[in-house]
Amino acid sequence: MNKKRMTQSSMILMLMSTGLVISGCSNSKSANDFVYSETPSSKIDRGMDNQPESSYWFPEDFLAWDFNNDPDAKYNVSNIPLAKRVDKKELTPSNDIQDKQTKVVALSIMNSSTSGNSPFGINTFDANVFSYWQYIDQLVYWGGSSGEGIIVPPSPDVIDASHKNGVPVLGTIFFPQTEHGGKIEWLEEFLQKDDSGHFPAVDKMIEVAETYGFDGWFINQETDNLVTSFDDVKDGKETEESTEEGLTKEHATLMMELIKEFKETAPETLDIMWYDSMTSEGKMDWQNALTDANKSYLVDSEMNPLSDSMFLNFWWNTEKFAKDELLKESNIKAQKEGIDPYSLYAGIDVQENGYSTPVKWDLFMNEKGKPYTSLGLYVPSWTYASTDNPDDFQMKENIFWVNSQSDPRQATLPKEGEWPGISTFSIEQTAITSVPFKTNFNLGNGYNYFIDGEKVSSRNWNNRSLQDIMPTYRWEIDYGKGNDGSMSIDYADAYNGGNSLKYRGNMKKNATNNIHLYRTNMTIDKNNVISTTAKANEETELNLVATLKDGKKQVLSPNGAIKEDWTRVTYDTDKLVGKTITDISYEWKTTSDAPDYEFKLGELSVLPKEEKSVMDIKKLSIEDAIFDEEESNFAGVRLSWESDKIDGLSHYDIYQVNDDKSRSFIGATLSSTHYINALERVGESNKTTLEVVPVDVFGKRGKQTETVVLEWPDNSLPKADFTASQTLIAPGQEVTFTNQSTDNTDEIIWEFEGGDIKSSTKENPIVTFDKEGSYKVKLTAKNKSGESVMEQEKFIVVSEKVKDELEKLSTKDSHVEASSFINDGEAPQFVLDGNLETKWCAVGSAPHDIIIDLGAVKTVSQVNIFHAEAGGESPDMNSKAYKIEVSEDGKEYKQVKRVISNTASETIDTFAPVKAQYVRLTLDKPSQGADSAARIYGIDILGIKE
Repeated sequence: MNKKRMTQSSMILMLMSTGLVISGCSNSKSANDFVYSETPSSKIDRGMDNQPESSYWFPEDFLAWDFNNDPDAKYNVSNIPLAKRVDKKELTPSNDIQDKQTKVVALSIMNSSTSGNSPFGINTFDANVFSYWQYIDQLVYWGGSSGEGIIVPPSPDVIDASHKNGVPVLGTIFFPQTEHGGKIEWLEEFLQKDDSGHFPAVDKMIEVAETYGFDGWFINQETDNLVTSFDDVKDGKETEESTEEGLTKEHATLMMELIKEFKETAPETLDIMWYDSMTSEGKMDWQNALTDANKSYLVDSEMNPLSDSMFLNFWWNTEKFAKDELLKESNIKAQKEGIDPYSLYAGIDVQENGYSTPVKWDLFMNEKGKPYTSLGLYVPSWTYASTDNPDDFQMKENIFWVNSQSDPRQATLPKEGEWPGISTFSIEQTAITSVPFKTNFNLGNGYNYFIDGEKVSSRNWNNRSLQDIMPTYRWEIDYGKGNDGSMSIDYADAYNGGNSLKYRGNMKKNATNNIHLYRTNMTIDKNNVISTTAKANEETELNLVATLKDGKKQVLSPNGAIKEDWTRVTYDTDKLVGKTITDISYEWKTTSDAPDYEFKLGELSVLPKEEKSVMDIKKLSIEDAIFDEEESNFAGVRLSWESDKIDGLSHYDIYQVNDDKSRSFIGATLSSTHYINALERVGESNKTTLEVVPVDVFGKRGKQTETVVLEWPDNSLPKADFTASQTLIAPGQEVTFTNQSTDNTDEIIWEFEGGDIKSSTKENPIVTFDKEGSYKVKLTAKNKSGESVMEQEKFIVVSEKVKDELEKLSTKDSHVEASSFINDGEAPQFVLDGNLETKWCAVGSAPHDIIIDLGAVKTVSQVNIFHAEAGGESPDMNSKAYKIEVSEDGKEYKQVKRVISNTASETIDTFAPVKAQYVRLTLDKPSQGADSAARIYGIDILGIKE
């Protein structure tokens, strides 16, 4: 295996801590006397060209995948083993309806696209930091598209967060319907057998899951019965229609054989969840229940188990099927067939309306509230996708997963049309089962980053691997007499990481509040230390309340009061030695009335007494570094290192070491690889020292740090560059010139041949050309290191043949070809139809190119391109880097324009007028990130016909 295994003790340490805590007193200097220079906000928030990318494949690529030949593979390995949860039988329900047999699966969009995802986050705040893991039993990493890839393992940051909470996470194998670009060939490639009769796909499914560290696959086979292709598109209509046989019973039989082989071959820890779509007869016929048509995917004819579970389609919840009581009948049939009814997940589609989704709850449960099956939630990430801001996201999450009262104790049997909250049915689970346990209440993203209460970075970030185990109960608060307030996530202040818990409200003197936070199952020994870091704007007494296994409560008093600055208090654990804590709560009161009271929790830890850890890293290296093409002021850097001894290791910090020996924080990671996106050059030096520092579970930084030096290209000289509003004009027309020289330019000098002004030092001068002819334009850019000249001969052409506007030379009748395209609905011809609802889309590895034949040689001077955002897609999908070339014969091409950092949805590219019949657009960076699919909604070629 390529994945390195950890010792048991190091697994526990890695599992129970995100490593974002630095133990010590309040207001202490940074650990090991580090002096920080606060990292400023990033000027680039998109991935650079060498950003590692989370994996996705089409079947052919999946079957050929090899870890050692995939440069991104090592960046996609999860570092957290699956934590063991407390058995549900041992848990006490929060309300009378919670059912210990009922399970919940979430089919969630954790990343907004299949491609282009950074494995461990990047320098943006934006991320789906789902944290209500206690209410789900399994997560399906929902992804896959006919344009990007259909086999999608979870990104490692999602695996890490899921595993810390004891939740298995599945990758997705998705065969789309043909109307959405699905191909029967993909299914057949996946189901092919080798000469010995085995499925190569099974070996690859196991290899990928074990190597990346996730827990199985969700199979969604919806490629349907009819495959229709069109050989050409003309005048907006498809021609030469051909139809071939699609889905058959043989496909279904092979799929069941593949699942059986997987279950016989794979470790027991790897699951298969089947989606209720294709029947055992090979038809697309969603059953919405367990029936004779789909039961064969769960058990074979000899009653041997196949898939571990089945996600039932959504239509049991419609008027059409209400009278059939499909879930009740599924429960009956499951018991008859020897199948666990709670291995069936009743699908509810919440993607569009979230907790406003109408649900016929009387079809899901009996009159006493006992569900017939488990619950399957399709795209509960609605809470994130529909949000306006992080506070809105957390509010929606709480309503969706808990209830509108934000208290799981307040559940009632729901009526049709009501959203009861998932806590009504699902009991809160926990993976906090041993010492050490530590949390900084981090969600896995932030607007800032703090170490020991000091803000060390004001750069946005996200890395879900750094998410802590968040409070089990959100929020069970009992208020003292006269008190009122609410608890929330604070995004502006933290003790370590990016978040803390914040209580705001009114407090009466000596009136005690109680907040129930964590369900646990930890046995305390004499060497354990319990501590809390908090702050309050009024002196506060903060007791910790431990509920024991026998139901008794033990109130622990702190060794001091909570003050205005971050304060660490510890609790005497003598009364807990040898006892098991099942719940952790706090009670607090103020010594005086506090009408505008604010109280923040920064850290809770239950640790063994501090020990000396051995944290030795070596072979720190820069695997790859690229620089922005404009000025080489930003770098994308791939780092890797080795660590032989990791006992006690919590995480690694990555720093930039400055000339004054201060450190600028870059990021934290649990992995032995790290990608630095858009590292900014500081000062005039051509060298930057990078440092990796191991941090143990107690927050101590290792003395054995490793450094490596990044060598920057020399960019002391400026680089002259410019563009013009139009290059082919009528006599008397104005042209606006735009300076695009590099930022290190101190002075510019323009020179214009044939213009009403001969020279200028303005940034964007406007020049009029009165006489016919071809004219040169020259720009000189200077600084103290020297100068650069850009000179364009015959750049401005003045002609009586030009009217008020240039002619559109490309029409819907122009012949167009492309290097590839997905299907006939996204063919190259659509770039010329003038409709921004249609597009040309090509997938696979870049570059992608498209050639437009103008029918005859013409004078071309401008190309307008309508990128993804112009058609309503995400700005992240806009083409970043491309070139425009022209040719008279279609064989020899000349480059007339090169663009390397576009972000716009519509671009107007002008260049010196040139004779051409063929215009070729080549997209070598088709999106802002790592997505390699081309999406062009329109191309207009302008000039004169002559």
